[in-house]
Amino acid sequence: MADYNNTIVLAADPASKHTHQNPAHSASGREVTLLVVVALLVLTQLYLAIPLLTPVAQSFGSATPGSVTFALASCFSLAYAGGFLFWGPLSDQYGRRLIMLVGLSALSVATLACVFAPSLPWLAGLRMLQGLAASSFAPVALAYLAEAVLPRHRAIAIGAMSTSFLVAGILGQVFAAWVALQWGWIWVFIATETGLMAVLPFIVLLIQEPVRTAVDGHLGHRFIALGKIAMRPAIVLLSCAHITLLLSFVAMYTLLGPHLAGLNLDPDLVIALRLSGLPGMFMALLVGPLANRFGMPGVASVGYLVAAVGLTLEAILSQTIIGIGIGSLLFVTGVALAVPAMISRFGDLAAPDRAAGMALNGFVLFTGASIGPLIASWVPGFVPLLAGLTVALLLASICVMKSASLASSSRKS
Repeated sequence: MADYNNTIVLAADPASKHTHQNPAHSASGREVTLLVVVALLVLTQLYLAIPLLTPVAQSFGSATPGSVTFALASCFSLAYAGGFLFWGPLSDQYGRRLIMLVGLSALSVATLACVFAPSLPWLAGLRMLQGLAASSFAPVALAYLAEAVLPRHRAIAIGAMSTSFLVAGILGQVFAAWVALQWGWIWVFIATETGLMAVLPFIVLLIQEPVRTAVDGHLGHRFIALGKIAMRPAIVLLSCAHITLLLSFVAMYTLLGPHLAGLNLDPDLVIALRLSGLPGMFMALLVGPLANRFGMPGVASVGYLVAAVGLTLEAILSQTIIGIGIGSLLFVTGVALAVPAMISRFGDLAAPDRAAGMALNGFVLFTGASIGPLIASWVPGFVPLLAGLTVALLLASICVMKSASLASSSRKS
């Protein structure tokens, strides 16, 4: 993310007026590592829904596949996306550390409550609470990294965080599938709640409120700023592109399991194929160096194109294990390039309302994630789904470049 505020002043934190402020750029490798681990735990809550659809449907025997998808996946994703618009401005007003602690504590409680859900409607409500609480982390943590990490290390830190978001998309599925296979789906929530409780003391001990630009006015001004950002033409085009990223990711992986089951593959091989895209996710760590040479819009656009090529290959070779594996790897590589580059673009264009920009970024990105399972349930077949997603990603690449052009023209005028 660009260092778009060279003069950093003390934040006006109404919740802690008498608290000693820490020096600028106080975060080191241990704070970044901690947030990367927490991101993995939080985002696992989103992606665990994909392999748990069948076990949960079997547990609540009268439930239809559509109702289980809505309860387990869509309720969480929609609340998660909407929550970004709430927590981002809140952290701009009251501070990063406080919001992270409140949100993670609430997520721990809601995750444990899912274990005791007596029916599918109860599970749907608890998943919605989970999503709302979980959405407190990503925009606040990204804003924290932009403020607390040295400018020369900032792209690497955000790349690491983006990698964690993406790795959760694979490891969250694999972990949930393996635990559910061994002990049942309830133990997935028990295990993830235990992990969340374990990291809370480290947040208390290690994360310090960063020095940040002072904010003027009351909380309502933060929401007004968010609305103004969302209406900028360059941001609108960026949002049109951004919504396709996790939409295509979640939709593809939602239908990949049933498609592989139709090929009569062993469950262990299905898990291995889900893991095939994992190496590509670490391309997110190279976005900073690549952007120095080609610019963030260029990296994002190439990411969309690579993802489209991967889905095309996966569609053509959909009956072969090797083809699916290679296609998935290319697709995930493209997504890994695009996600941190798009996060940086939202940050650049939203300056100086940093967390508001991150909130909008997350809202758009995870609205796509919430739509993904629904689209997968509507499209009749794996190959037609991949074809439609490929077209969407190609159009998204055009939107990214058009957004960059508008932003450049606006700066010159």
